[in-house]
Amino acid sequence: MNQRNRQVVIKPLFRCVPNTQCEPVKVMKLIGEAEVQTVNRTAHPVPVCGSPAKKIIAAQVEIVGPTDTVFENKVVKEGVFQVDIIFASCDGLVRHTCLEIPFMTSAHIEGVRPGMHVQNEVIHTDQRTTIVTTSRRGAKCQVFDVMVTATFLIRVTTDAVRNLVECYPTGFCFPCHHQAVPSVRRQ
Repeated sequence: MNQRNRQVVIKPLFRCVPNTQCEPVKVMKLIGEAEVQTVNRTAHPVPVCGSPAKKIIAAQVEIVGPTDTVFENKVVKEGVFQVDIIFASCDGLVRHTCLEIPFMTSAHIEGVRPGMHVQNEVIHTDQRTTIVTTSRRGAKCQVFDVMVTATFLIRVTTDAVRNLVECYPTGFCFPCHHQAVPSVRRQ
């Protein structure tokens, strides 16, 4: 059997209308990722309300306004830790104070350029708040000693067009069983 006859025998099961719509496949290409950690510590004076703080009831941290700046081979992350502290004072009242701790951290990722997409994920945040009594100018005063630890996963991606092409038929496909199969002679 020669090659010309073989093409006649091996036929597709379906014959599609030649009008198809083809589009290149767009994907997100991962340039790199890095896990970075930042630790910030600050002392915040206990608000003077007539009575010193007795104990901390609750403290929680939230990340506010994070921004990412992309440089050549580097991503810089900035933001603010907002720490809410609920405490009991010696006069028996429950009080609240809020403080903001700015932070900045950076990740070195090879191949990163400005204009690429940055995706962030907060892996872990932890805070530790204690009441510390210190003396300033001979007078005793209290401060909240706050330490915040945060771990971020920074991923950098870019748009990429693959050589693959997805084609979608714009018409219907018809089964080929109604076509006559030409006979093949052996030589």
